[in-house]
Parts: sequence; structure tokens; C-alpha cells
Amino acid sequence: MPALRSPVVRYGMGASSAIIIFAIAFTFTEGIMQTMLFAVAVVELLIVPQFLKAAAE
Repeated sequence: MPALRSPVVRYGMGASSAIIIFAIAFTFTEGIMQTMLFAVAVVELLIVPQFLKAAAE
């Protein structure tokens, strides 16, 4: 998996899904559900690239 070895690809994948989750949370939800989706978006942005890095090794 040579594509996953690139940090740009790993963080791009996490960022794209985080943007989608953030947009859904901002547009369609409110209250505690919105806060939970914002937290999931942050996890997508920060943690998922680390998992992808481990998968590339």
C-alpha cells in the first residue's frame, strides 16, 4: 500500500471524512447529537491518520 505511506494521503482521507461529518452535524442536528458528531469529526481528523500509518507499515 504505497499510497498510505504518504502523510498527505493519510491526512487527506481523515480530513475529507471529518469535513463531511462536520457539515452533517452543523446542518441537520442540534444539541447533544451535534456535539457528539463534532467529537467524531475531531477523532477522524486526528486519530484515523495514525491508524492508516500503522496499516501502511
